[in-house]
Amino acid sequence: MKETETVEFKKSLGELKEGIISLVAMLNKHQHGELWFGIAPDGKAVGLEVTEKTLRDVSQAIAAHIEPRIYPQVTKEVVKGEDCIRIRFDGQETPYYANGRAYMRVADEDRQLSAKELENLIVSKHQERMRWDNETCRTTIDNLDKAKLRSFVERAGLQWDTPENALRA
Repeated sequence: MKETETVEFKKSLGELKEGIISLVAMLNKHQHGELWFGIAPDGKAVGLEVTEKTLRDVSQAIAAHIEPRIYPQVTKEVVKGEDCIRIRFDGQETPYYANGRAYMRVADEDRQLSAKELENLIVSKHQERMRWDNETCRTTIDNLDKAKLRSFVERAGLQWDTPENALRA
C-alpha cells in the first residue's frame, strides 16, 4: 500500500485534523478517496484500538468539520493483523471546506487554496449554468422580429407555422 492523490495514511487518530484536511483536498480534486488511520505514511500497518465508539467519533468529527456535508463509509479493517480505520468518501459538491478553508490535493500533499484558485474552482463548477443561452428570455413574443424568426426556422429545415410553435421546446 502507498499514498497517492486519492489515498492518505495516518498513523493515529492524533492526526484526525490533518486527515480531515486531506479528505477535503482529495474531494476538491478527485471527488473521491480513501483515508486510513493505523497505517504509517510508508504503508506499514501499525494498528490502533478500534471500537464502535471510535468509529462513531471519527464519523462525527467529519460531519462537524466538513462543509458541505458528506456521508462517508467509516469501517474497521484488519491489515496484516492490525486493526485500522478506513474512510471511503465521495462527493460532487465542490468546493469542500475543512474548518472553513478549502484545500487541493497535489501528489500526496494538501495545499490550501488561494482566493483566486478558489474562485476558479467555483466558476468552473458553475460554468455551464452561467452561459448566456441558459438565461431566461424576458421579452414577449410581440417584441420579436417575426420575419427573422421565420427565416431562422426555415434555414434550420423546420416547418414554419406560428411564432409560438417555433419557440416551443
